[in-house]
Amino acid sequence: MMNDTFAMVYAGHGNPLLGDLIAHRAVSALPLAGRFRTIDVLLSNISQSGIRNVGVIMQRNFQSLVEHIGSGDAWDLNSKSGGVALLTPFDQGLGTGLYQSFGDALFAKRYYLDHQRSKYCLLLASDMVYRADYNDLLEHHLKTGADITVLYSRELRLGEGDPTHIANLHISDDGWVVGGDFGPLGAGGGCYNLGACIMEKELLVKLVEDACAEGRYNFVTDIIEPALPHYKVAALEHKGYAGRLTTVKSYFDMTRDMLDPVVRNDLFFAHGPVYTRVADAPPVRYAKGCQVENSVFGNGCDVRGRVSGSVVFRGVSIAEGADVQDCVIMQDSVIGEGAYLRNAIIDKDVIVAPGARVIGTPDTLTVIRKGQKVE
Repeated sequence: MMNDTFAMVYAGHGNPLLGDLIAHRAVSALPLAGRFRTIDVLLSNISQSGIRNVGVIMQRNFQSLVEHIGSGDAWDLNSKSGGVALLTPFDQGLGTGLYQSFGDALFAKRYYLDHQRSKYCLLLASDMVYRADYNDLLEHHLKTGADITVLYSRELRLGEGDPTHIANLHISDDGWVVGGDFGPLGAGGGCYNLGACIMEKELLVKLVEDACAEGRYNFVTDIIEPALPHYKVAALEHKGYAGRLTTVKSYFDMTRDMLDPVVRNDLFFAHGPVYTRVADAPPVRYAKGCQVENSVFGNGCDVRGRVSGSVVFRGVSIAEGADVQDCVIMQDSVIGEGAYLRNAIIDKDVIVAPGARVIGTPDTLTVIRKGQKVE
């Protein structure tokens, strides 16, 4: 059904409130669930929906994302005709790399849009994590006769008290978008935009060029909302888990959501597997005397201490006597003997020295930057 559709993914740098987590990577390259990156979920959705032509627009700190996606073979997106195109910012003199929003990024990459022969374009933001079959979105689009169709959720996972803003769509009883506002996540719930929509390519090009010519770049407030009086905009509700990465707390909460079997099933099994770049490593080694409770481990870990309520990524070493609780520990970090960790995010290649203490609170997490040594 998606043979006449291509996808455009905006792999932007990410919200500044993610702090040190995006100092060396884009938000879409953030580690997830012990062995994945957040963009793996999106690319798996695309691949399993039958889309074989994808443009990934990058902005800053994109080297790890380029290395991770590579030719796209992990997602069966490495065809000779089409496949995945990594659209880095400094090409043909059209991009500065400092896009103000998705609309600005699309305008800078309009040469890529112009070369696409497919009729429909699926637009996706990369700071959302959810599973979806985009065939359902296209089917709804065709069934309603809409000009634009957007995906939304009433149960978006966003940290309590999160200061960031999100588009809340106003939807009529018969499923049409009639307005919207842009503000914090409402306590009473709402219809929250998941950053996914579909429309004809020609219409997209027109809307983007018209908006950017007037200095308007935000995709929702400057492109979709002004189109409401002139075009029919339909909405399809997403059922199931959905999370948004905007702050350190939202990343911590989303990562630890992977400890919930219901969430793990929804993301990684119920809608087909999530694919990622293969990294060969032995199984987790649980040494005699270690204590493990309610935690997720990536392959290649060596666990000798106590771990509870934590997500531990590939190749992490946790020494005897170490006590780790409610933490996220990224790839190839070393937790020394007798170290004490609470409510912390340990980035890649960090060494926590024997006896060191790293302590945060559930609301004020401690983040240790990539490659640091804690003594």
